[in-house]
Amino acid sequence: MAIDVICTGCHKRFQVSEQFAGRKGPCPGCKTIIEIPKLEDVVVVHEREQTKTGAPAKLDSIRRQRTTVSKLELIISGATLVVGLALAFAARFSISETVTQPSGLINLIAGLSLGVATSCLSYVILRNQDAEIINDKSTLFKGIGVGLLYGGIWRLQHLIIDNVLMMDGTVILPAVIILALATAAIVSFAPMAAFEFEYSQGFISVCLFVAMLAIYSLIAGDIGVIIS
Repeated sequence: MAIDVICTGCHKRFQVSEQFAGRKGPCPGCKTIIEIPKLEDVVVVHEREQTKTGAPAKLDSIRRQRTTVSKLELIISGATLVVGLALAFAARFSISETVTQPSGLINLIAGLSLGVATSCLSYVILRNQDAEIINDKSTLFKGIGVGLLYGGIWRLQHLIIDNVLMMDGTVILPAVIILALATAAIVSFAPMAAFEFEYSQGFISVCLFVAMLAIYSLIAGDIGVIIS
């Protein structure tokens, strides 16, 4: 099978044998060193089956063959979502008259779990299904990394609120709202860079994480957990 290649230097299109898949070499035109796509990254478009007259034999005979890890993405997002919600119930039982909020460790693990769940799930939902870039395990690792970033930033925000935005034991609400909006706006660049999203898609991904935190907080029995 021949692999289609486009030179990044002169933008010339040419084909190479599949034996060179994943290797690097010079463009035959401008000698720019380019990387040949791996076989699993190649999109195969099946040609139409035709009758003797040249007419299409089947209307649905053109199919796009993709190598994806979408099932693995769904398994990872589903498993981490279950872990996060299970920790919400654990957090609810940990709250008592003397302890008004779940432990920081429970919140941290829950935040990381829900972050991974929403990051992977938002990629599955928001990605461009017709994009030439094929999903692979590196995309899954990016999704997990972005999810961990979500959870880590949430807990960092907790430290800022506790140490900076508290006055006489009371939260300075306007400052917390501004911090939350600014954080969401900045963190939206992470999925944008990792998944080649548009900025609006990255912001939607962050909003999904915030929605998951709201559900976690409601199950835990203290909506204040979302900002603390």
